[in-house]
Amino acid sequence: MKRLLLILMLIPIWLIGSAQNDSIQSTDDDSIALTKSSTQIIAHLDTIVSEIDELVYDAVRLRIKESRNSYKMYQTENMYNLLKLDTQTGKIEQVQWSLNENEEFSISINSDDLSLWNSVNSFELYPTKNMYQFILLDKYSGRTWHVQWGLSSNKRWIKRIY
Repeated sequence: MKRLLLILMLIPIWLIGSAQNDSIQSTDDDSIALTKSSTQIIAHLDTIVSEIDELVYDAVRLRIKESRNSYKMYQTENMYNLLKLDTQTGKIEQVQWSLNENEEFSISINSDDLSLWNSVNSFELYPTKNMYQFILLDKYSGRTWHVQWGLSSNKRWIKRIY
């Protein structure tokens, strides 16, 4: 009787142990399947990341290459004054040169970045019939500004044309 009682007590323990073994077995099979699946996913993600890295590297290289030519000088009718345009941002400086060092300077007409998020070398200056007036064009978006240079600060300005 004691043996029967002992066997009856051990059967549930054996069944629980067996069930745990089965679940461990199935968990091992699942984990092997998950490991294979995870490995494939990780390999695929590595490939995607490598491709993204290449695209970013190419974009940066292109940006650096294009930024090497981001400044352009424009003559005015005044032989001592030129306008220096940053063709990426639309920033403009008036540059005055002279044989007398005291008369040379560079001063900003527009210090604001006018570019849109992806503009690259899209700005160009166009002279008008008035020697002090230029039109700034963003060739990417078509936006335009009226630009005036001058020898005094109140004569230098930029205004958006709508």
